[in-house]
Amino acid sequence: MSENRSLDVYRDNEFVGTLFDERPLRFDYTDSWLKSKNSRPITPSLGLDRVSHSGDTVEAYFENLIPEAAIRDLLKIRYQVTTTFGLLGVIGGDTAGALVLVRSGESLKAPDYKVTTWDEIRKSIEGVGSEIQNPARGIERRLSLAGAQSKSSILVLPDGSPAIPANDMAPTSHILKPNIGTLGNKIWCSALNETFVMQLASALKMDVAEAQYQPIVKACLIKRYDRISDKQNNLIRLHQLDLCQLDGKPSHIKYEADSGPSLQRCRILLQENGVPPNDLVRLIKWVFFNLFVGNNDSHAKNLSICFLPNEGVRLTPFYDLLSTTLYPGLSPQFALKIGGENLPAKIDLEAIVRMSNELGFKPNYVINHGAKLAEKILKNLDKVADNLSKVANEKSEPRLLERLNDHIRSNTKKLQSRWRIG
Repeated sequence: MSENRSLDVYRDNEFVGTLFDERPLRFDYTDSWLKSKNSRPITPSLGLDRVSHSGDTVEAYFENLIPEAAIRDLLKIRYQVTTTFGLLGVIGGDTAGALVLVRSGESLKAPDYKVTTWDEIRKSIEGVGSEIQNPARGIERRLSLAGAQSKSSILVLPDGSPAIPANDMAPTSHILKPNIGTLGNKIWCSALNETFVMQLASALKMDVAEAQYQPIVKACLIKRYDRISDKQNNLIRLHQLDLCQLDGKPSHIKYEADSGPSLQRCRILLQENGVPPNDLVRLIKWVFFNLFVGNNDSHAKNLSICFLPNEGVRLTPFYDLLSTTLYPGLSPQFALKIGGENLPAKIDLEAIVRMSNELGFKPNYVINHGAKLAEKILKNLDKVADNLSKVANEKSEPRLLERLNDHIRSNTKKLQSRWRIG
């Protein structure tokens, strides 16, 4: 990395700009992008009104493209780089959204893939005799997706077989999220947990990323909403921004308790960036759903906007839905304050009314959405559990489904009673 201190940024094969390894980090738009009919800022805070940007706004946008927490620490050790620039230099080929980062002067490579098997991917993740060994081709290289959990991006072929990108320019169709391997066995069957909660949201027609359980890998397999196919079945990258990027906050300031975006701020960011009114209603449903299923980790970075052809800006399908309260030892606090309160046990009807007023909605309108959502959850829990039981083939997996079903049912009924909506 010492010989090349800049990265070129592309979108749809168009040269957007260059990221310079300076203190502070600097990003310059190219003249060709500024003149292009397709030009738009990569994020609102880095506007097209000037060529060069530097400082916290540049750092916040690009830093949010990098995995967080232990995964970031692993990347630092593996590649002996520590800065945002250094990390993007090794994992910036297929980020979330539409941008591709390559070392300046390198040309974009044609997408190429290596067809493999789910068993080989399992071995690669477990580190036991996999044929996937070359880091440029292996599953370990595909850690360019932001978030605190280990995940990999892959291509799923029409017949259901997986393929690993043979270079970092190859777009992928799915995200593979294995069981969380931290905190010993306290967080057990997390992939099945996430699949259950995601499929429950889908059954409620909440517009959620498509998720299925991959039993061989023991992973949640999620179809990427930031990739679409053209008429030739080529994958096209869509530009997306999570709400930390929109708010100019680095990923370590994603929680409201750390001065990250509040729920009210999330609504403002969505409205300022032109999402339609229906998406603001979806925000309300997202809050209620996370409270009902016990997903206390529902922070602003788990909300994004996407730029869709012929539709404009939309709140993306929901993702990273997991019942965290099923596991003892995790935070009892809800990531966002509801009417000034972040302990779910203290979020009463008055807090819901305050939240409604803060968001600019009539309380009865909001409460009605919560009541309907609770009824739908209780009606669909058994069906979702039954469908997943067909692929839950280990002793702990059926137990997880039973425990999670009971946990969400009990929590939903408890909140119904407290809010007098049941």
